[in-house]
Amino acid sequence: MLDKKQITPAAPLLTEWTYSPVPALEQAVNAIRLRHIPLAPTGLAPTLRMLERLGNPHLKLPPVFHVAGTNGKGSSLAFLQAIFEAGGLTVHKFISPHLVRFEERIMIAGKLIEPDHLLDLIAECEKATRDEPVSFFEFFTCLAFLAWSRSKADAVLLETGLGGLFDATNVVEKSVAVLTRISFDHTRLLGNTLPEIAAQKAGIIKHGCPVVIAPQAGEGVLDVFLEKAKSENAGVSLAGRDWTIADHGDTFRYEGKIFKGDLPRPQLIGAHQVINAGTAIAAVENSAFSHLATAHILSRAMKEVEWQGRFQQLKKGSLAALLPKDWELWVDGAHNDSGAEVLVEQATAWGPEKPLHIITGFKRKKEPDTFYLKFAGLPRTITAVDGQIDAPMVSAAELCDYLAKSGFADARPAPNLESAIQSLAFQFATPQRIIITGSLYLVGHALKINNA
Repeated sequence: MLDKKQITPAAPLLTEWTYSPVPALEQAVNAIRLRHIPLAPTGLAPTLRMLERLGNPHLKLPPVFHVAGTNGKGSSLAFLQAIFEAGGLTVHKFISPHLVRFEERIMIAGKLIEPDHLLDLIAECEKATRDEPVSFFEFFTCLAFLAWSRSKADAVLLETGLGGLFDATNVVEKSVAVLTRISFDHTRLLGNTLPEIAAQKAGIIKHGCPVVIAPQAGEGVLDVFLEKAKSENAGVSLAGRDWTIADHGDTFRYEGKIFKGDLPRPQLIGAHQVINAGTAIAAVENSAFSHLATAHILSRAMKEVEWQGRFQQLKKGSLAALLPKDWELWVDGAHNDSGAEVLVEQATAWGPEKPLHIITGFKRKKEPDTFYLKFAGLPRTITAVDGQIDAPMVSAAELCDYLAKSGFADARPAPNLESAIQSLAFQFATPQRIIITGSLYLVGHALKINNA
């Protein structure tokens, strides 16, 4: 097991983190990072005090879909957005982290926040902190609420940052609570068992408001969710009981309380995306927007949904250009046990025609054992990379040492993504498949330097 006590956090890199084309925004966001450092979520009081000074914008929002879970949050939000837009409606959206540009975190009425607008809001929100300690995430959560309160949209799509109960997003008073799959992640803060983690995620359930629960694999997770919903008198729509999905290859069948029928397979890659699509449809069915659950709207949404960094093939760009003909380069933001399981499932579905190679990096304070051990016997090679990633990453040498002790005898280090790809292209004469995975920060870095 990787000894976290021996890991010294990497020095912060304060350049090219937001990848914004506006230097002033890069500087402003990094200034907030320095003044409002990441803090473990312990309560909502600091967020609520800051929001009060901003005029309580969180109380002036359209209907909210609040999503918590370990995996599938971002994809479920992407499906929700696609459904709303296929139905001619607009949404505000909040996600974290960003992959390439910081502006990805805040969407206003279907469009990324403009850099100049974000700069103005940063200045306004900085005054509202009144030098009170609030975390970076709390700061920008408040900023998103402020931006949305001044612009019209039909709904808010809100992703938790960490947990749910004490997450800064949990200040909304009413919402459709959407609970995606729970697995092991952030155990230092959320608990060492799945029921403990589930209890934190279940904190987003609001009194008398709908709850949609995706399929769960962990023992005890459903009991925690159902008990919390019962205590809040919240109606539950449970996968396998109140709504079902059946994967038929090119299509899938959804049966819920409003819509029953076959739909085209989502254009997002992976069998798990059918589950995320079903979760989003169930959320719509149990909201004031149930009229969107029609064959025409849902079919269009499945064809038009977009979500970067999840089983995304890079066919053009500087990294893709390093590959010989007929090779494949993919990125996937998997970084925990259930994400690894999905990756293994997809790699198995691809088959052995093109041998798989993993290029990876891993964030410090994560749980590498539950991630990498899922890949045992899968990749032909595994390469750990260093690089100018502005996040506390495990060094390539240290990660290779861990991988070697875990049974990956051919684990090797590389100074960056380019050299890792070039090395593989030099070694193998026939077409191969490469996937960059292990960290959303690494995937974002790959997308940035690929510059398709």
